[in-house]
Amino acid sequence: MNNQQDSLKDKFIVGIDLGTTNSGISAWVAEQQQIQILTDYTLIPSVVGWNRSDNTYIVGREALELSKQHPTDVVYSIKRYIGRTFNDANVSGDRSNLTYRLIPGTGQDKLNDVVVDFGDRNGVPHQVNAPDISAKVLFKLRQDAASQLGIPIEEIKYAVITVPAYFNVLQREATKLAGRQAGLEVVDILNEPTAAALSYRTTVLEKYEKCRILVYDLGGGTFDISLLEFERDEDGYAFYTLAVDGDTRLGGDDIDRSIASWLAEEIESRYGTPISPNDQVTRNVLRQKAEEAKIQLSAKNTVVIDLPSLDLGHPSTPFDAQIELSREQLEKCAAKIVQRTLDITKRVVEGVAGFTWKDIDEVILVGWQTLMPTIQRQIEELTGRKPHVSDRPQLAVALGAGEYAHILSLGQEKFQANTLINVIALPLGIRLDEETFEVLVEANKTLPYTSKVYPVTTTEDNQQSILVEVLQGPKEATKASDCVVLGFVKMNILSPAPKGIPKFEVVLDIQSDGTMYVKVKDTSTGKVEIQDLIANTAQKIMPSSYQTQ
Repeated sequence: MNNQQDSLKDKFIVGIDLGTTNSGISAWVAEQQQIQILTDYTLIPSVVGWNRSDNTYIVGREALELSKQHPTDVVYSIKRYIGRTFNDANVSGDRSNLTYRLIPGTGQDKLNDVVVDFGDRNGVPHQVNAPDISAKVLFKLRQDAASQLGIPIEEIKYAVITVPAYFNVLQREATKLAGRQAGLEVVDILNEPTAAALSYRTTVLEKYEKCRILVYDLGGGTFDISLLEFERDEDGYAFYTLAVDGDTRLGGDDIDRSIASWLAEEIESRYGTPISPNDQVTRNVLRQKAEEAKIQLSAKNTVVIDLPSLDLGHPSTPFDAQIELSREQLEKCAAKIVQRTLDITKRVVEGVAGFTWKDIDEVILVGWQTLMPTIQRQIEELTGRKPHVSDRPQLAVALGAGEYAHILSLGQEKFQANTLINVIALPLGIRLDEETFEVLVEANKTLPYTSKVYPVTTTEDNQQSILVEVLQGPKEATKASDCVVLGFVKMNILSPAPKGIPKFEVVLDIQSDGTMYVKVKDTSTGKVEIQDLIANTAQKIMPSSYQTQ
């Protein structure tokens, strides 16, 4: 953050956990002198439905009810697709498993390229892009908070919204866009594991002057692992992000899907009737029943899943089914997902940070999935530390976001005494040719950070201009096709010459508030072109035309 804190002083700022499965909103309530969740049911399902009968949208539990009869009109887990392009492998890999339909946008706007197609009403197509779906969840949170506090909705204006630490620039900007469309001024984007750590500051961390914290955050659709360092003195406290890792397509949804697949196999085995891949109603029922059973098995050893009046179509007639699911079977269904989280956890501590497990002082578990005994047990076995997990770990991120929002409302002086130092989660670089991604900023660099100078030149004789494309890729990426395009700088060449003669220098500059600039300098003239990547993330993707010296 910058001097914006002074303009936010004494403003009422809410903290929002915009989750894949559930979302929450919190704020400092002066009368109680504490951070409070501001929704009637603690969290609301991140589910949006289109009611065809009156052409209105419904959000939360009402939408879940609608999905039981009209699953194609209800959108869930949209967070997995926000800020992605339709051709992204993460989108195409999920589409066949969804009960609603995704279609491509125009291809001109990278923030709105994934669109939900609800079909048509009275011959008029009904299509909504991913940020708009999230905006409807955010607006519902605004309504709930205003109702809870007894104030006009217009007074719920300023917000901090959390995102997975592993979100790239486009996903973060699409989240901000959703906030604006919901009528919010998004004053900051906060990493979810950092928010979770903030929520434990006065309980787990207060006994330390300095400690290292591992935050394991397994939500409904995303997984984050963050290694933080906490310091405290008489002037305040600071959180330093040392390393982050994760997977934005790994979470409770995958466990639910695995359970639902097992249920489908059991139904066919026991009752002799397979479930059609096109039977969206039954698939949606199994998904919801799987999630309910998973939650119950955190406290029980077995549950009986009731499936009344299953209608699997011709030649079958509707029938009642009951299937017992044990905790042991649940753990088998979840095994690959949990193991993947453990592999990432081990990688960030031992590989990225270069620490041993003895270097970690505290382990914090966040997200509804961490109520599963197998996760708590395996994390303790891996780390050698008994993890901290509250009876409601799903609230940690929302409460931490509210804590951070309250700090911002106290102004610049207070913020400096309670500092958050972040790293960039994913590598940044430039495209060298059609397929080569050259990394200029490696993942987990502490912000602010300025890259090395990288030399480029022309590829054709008498070339009139060069175009520098900036990319952000997943860890280990070497191919440009695996990355997202953040923006570009086009510089005209004043004195065209044979290829390889004009010389240019490229530098990437990332500020502590996440602002990113690409600077291109013509070494012969000293001319410099600077592009604000964050302000121009909705630009049309263009091809590059340059090579290294």
